[in-house]
Amino acid sequence: MNIINIVILLALGLFAVYSLAMGIKERYEKISMALPENRFDQPTERLWGMLGNVLGQKRILRERGAGIMHVFIFWGISLFAIGLVLFILEGLFPVIKFNNQLFYLLIDIFGIFGFLGMAIATWRRYVAKVPRLDVGPWEEEKMIIALTVAIILMIVSYFIGSAANAVASGTEARYEMAPVTGMLVNAFAGMTAAGVLYQVFYWLAILPALGLLVFFRYSPLVHPLAAPINIYFRNLQPRGGQIKKINLGDEEDEDEDEDEDEDDEMNFGVSKITDYTWKQLLDCYACAECGRCQDNCPANLSGKPLSPKKVILTLREHLPNKGDNKEDLPEVAGEILSDDIIWACTNCYACQEHCPQLNEHINKLIDLRRHLVLDVSEFPSEAQLAFTNMERNSNPWGVGWTTRADWADGLDVPLMEDNSDVEYLFYVGCAGAFDERIKNVAKSMVKILKAAGITFAILGSEEKCCGDSARRLGNEYLFKSLVDENIETMNGYGVKKIITCCPHCFNSLKNEYPQFGGNYEVIHHTQLISKLLQDKKINLQGDGERLKLTYHDSCMLGRYNNEYDAPRNIISKIPGASLTEMERNRNSAFCCGAGGGRMWLEEHGTRINVMRTEQALQTQPDLIAVNCPFCLTMIEDGLKDQGQEENVQAKDIAELVVRYMQ
Repeated sequence: MNIINIVILLALGLFAVYSLAMGIKERYEKISMALPENRFDQPTERLWGMLGNVLGQKRILRERGAGIMHVFIFWGISLFAIGLVLFILEGLFPVIKFNNQLFYLLIDIFGIFGFLGMAIATWRRYVAKVPRLDVGPWEEEKMIIALTVAIILMIVSYFIGSAANAVASGTEARYEMAPVTGMLVNAFAGMTAAGVLYQVFYWLAILPALGLLVFFRYSPLVHPLAAPINIYFRNLQPRGGQIKKINLGDEEDEDEDEDEDEDDEMNFGVSKITDYTWKQLLDCYACAECGRCQDNCPANLSGKPLSPKKVILTLREHLPNKGDNKEDLPEVAGEILSDDIIWACTNCYACQEHCPQLNEHINKLIDLRRHLVLDVSEFPSEAQLAFTNMERNSNPWGVGWTTRADWADGLDVPLMEDNSDVEYLFYVGCAGAFDERIKNVAKSMVKILKAAGITFAILGSEEKCCGDSARRLGNEYLFKSLVDENIETMNGYGVKKIITCCPHCFNSLKNEYPQFGGNYEVIHHTQLISKLLQDKKINLQGDGERLKLTYHDSCMLGRYNNEYDAPRNIISKIPGASLTEMERNRNSAFCCGAGGGRMWLEEHGTRINVMRTEQALQTQPDLIAVNCPFCLTMIEDGLKDQGQEENVQAKDIAELVVRYMQ
């Protein structure tokens, strides 16, 4: 290779590296305009998690077909690049000779993987037309096509160029084990123009490789670089405790938020895109547009305007430029994202559960709800009714707070004010106290606790709503006031352990109350019942009846708190019961539609709870078992909609246990 070629390659290489550096700099400038956030703690855990998800492709491989395709692309191209670098260096400096046959065998194999991965990706997008990939107009697709063509051309040119060089230089032996290059060597044997062919394909391999670095600056498809960084800076808080506590102007909050800009202290949510944190905006670059989030989003699948993928991409389109005046930026709520999108989310966590890049969709929408509720007072009228009921009577139903213990009349249930020397506080929750149907779940739990000899008491009229719906609807002020009152009461009684039948209460008490000084050992009733059965503190006995069950995983107990086994362990011990799983189960379970405060909002169009009920009915069950009062309500409503309320029952796990308890 003569000096001219070296100079040309050096010039092109410097331009490519410069373009890459500028692309990184320009994107950094965009996200640096956002608010600060500390994601620099626990570096070891962050590193290992990143390696597992990037090198191990853990999240990617949850979906086998697309996962294997991506592994082919990731590992194929990454390791093939080693051979490509050697190919380039040998062309520049002929004195470099590397003749290990095993090496070239592996490079060929990884090159084949990369080629197949890109071919499968192209087939999925343009032939199979997988809906979630959302193939767009030419203006949007030309970048993807250019990227695909460049990678395939780079791989093919390496194979042809290597084979031609081997024939021209007499180094055929190094490729004897290489399946593709070796085959081409045999095909080119004796070719007099092999040297010319090598020169042509040498540059056809180099130019796409360098072009990919230039491509990075001008393309929105930058997730290969951004995703590993994004995964490293993932949220390490418990899933159920990842909603950020905000400064509401209290003295105790002011001390904690000293690092925040004073100009932002009175902005309770996200108004402009720069009100997000840098990590929230980094998500926009990490997104691979794979669509797994929207493929598992109940709002999207039921025809609502919300697509978690499109939320991320729409925000990416509106990222600020260096020097933009914040006041001139559009409002995120209403101008960038419609109100219907913001209020459609059920907070089910399915989008984040299945996102390979660990993007955080939910808090982006909750921050917008906070702005609409606390900053501008624009939110659905049904939410206002729920807020008013929680403010006046500490429950969304609006039933008088003094009647909170009436459900327990005649059951001899002790109150904490009479005797707080008990093992557990039974936190009944609003549904168990005020909803006529759910009261039976609370009563069933009392029977189980008494049968097991567990000492417990309730707060009665001193108990307030846990605040879950208030927080997820954006009313952080109301949430905090409920939390503060509950913590003051529970700490006053020296509460250490809490049982609750509601996964929403369970999650708030377990994962969110510690933000405000409430630290308790919280157990969901299915977890306790499972242990009681295991320890033989209670026993179940059947009458020979066969019962065909299906089980609905609630989002808060399942995806948020990773509890899938306890309810199933209980069902396995019910005499005569057989469990048939729905197609969407465990971490892929479909939401009932009531989470994220949606229990209190009107739903238009196809109802999520009806879709879930239809999924349950496909298993032809006698009974649908649940673990959540919201889910029970929504499934029973779904059965009525389907005209199946006389044929199929819906029961909480506790009700089932009491039916068979000796």
